[in-house]
Amino acid sequence: MSTGTLHIVAGDRDEALVEALRRRESRAAERLVTTYQDRAYRLAIRIAGNAQDAEEIVQDAFLTVIRKIDTFRGESALGSWLYRIVTNNAFHKLRPSARPAYGDRPRRSAPSVRRGRAACGTCRRLV
Repeated sequence: MSTGTLHIVAGDRDEALVEALRRRESRAAERLVTTYQDRAYRLAIRIAGNAQDAEEIVQDAFLTVIRKIDTFRGESALGSWLYRIVTNNAFHKLRPSARPAYGDRPRRSAPSVRRGRAACGTCRRLV
């Protein structure tokens, strides 16, 4: 791979999506969510064990991908990068230090992404 050249392993579909995300095209986030939300959610729920945490994990992962798309080097498929982010977010959430201590105010949870549709205002704005 030459310096400065993006090489997308998964093919033209991912390459087009990555480029659209980098150009901040309005429909790119929607394509990202509709393409990967089911698989990302299944991964998150397997690790987290409950729907509420899984939805928060997936929401955070999509926001991370959108925010950090310029750091994606294309050495793996876009989906692989997203799934790694989901996995890291899930394990971080499961750490005891990530949970509020007894008596602490609970953290405000991120809006949810439900399978098959953008269920929250933030997701609707993303998509």
